[in-house]
This record gives sequence, C-alpha cells and structure tokens, in this order.
Amino acid sequence: MISDFYTESFTVSSRTATVSSIGSYTATWATLGTFKGFMDYLSGQERQISAQYIDRATHIIGCSSTCSWITALHRITDADGKKYRVLHTDNPVQRDHHLELLLEYNESDNLST
Repeated sequence: MISDFYTESFTVSSRTATVSSIGSYTATWATLGTFKGFMDYLSGQERQISAQYIDRATHIIGCSSTCSWITALHRITDADGKKYRVLHTDNPVQRDHHLELLLEYNESDNLST
C-alpha cells in the first residue's frame, strides 16, 4: 500500500499578521499541525508533467486523503527545517485514495536555516 511510504513528518504553517503599537504589520507563520507522507524531487520529465498545473513546482508530497485541508495558503516544513510553498493540492482521478501536494522550494525562507 502507498501508506507504507508515509514515513516522513511534515509541519503545516499558515501566515498570520500581527499589528504593532504604531500600526505596522509583521507577517509570522503559525503552526497548524503535522502529517506523515513522502517527498520527491521533480526533475526532467516529471517537472514537465507538473507544469500542466504549476510550472514552478520543484517537489511533490504524497499523503493520505486526510490532508485535504492543506491549500496554497499554507507552507510546509520538512524534518530538516526546509520550507516549501504549497502550489496545488491534487486528488488524483478524484478517488480520495491519496493526495499529491505540488510544492515550490522557497529559497528566501530558507536563507536563515
């Protein structure tokens, strides 16, 4: 079964804004939860296939269909602390068997790690 490969842990975060006493906004990321899945790097032919949805996709995560709440408003952090933007959540052939999250490695968020 595909769930046998759900061995990696990922953290899901959502952007929130806080307002300072002088009215300026500061964006922060709040952790919403964690889930198990597997990540793969998209290269060559795989990247061309993902381009039909989002041409910036660099990685893909396979996870159970219970991850359907994850959207493009979220950020994924892997066990090594690397951060990825969620570009698209796909339910292959609408079977509710598993989900594929198309991600973009976020270089600017990863400069400090």
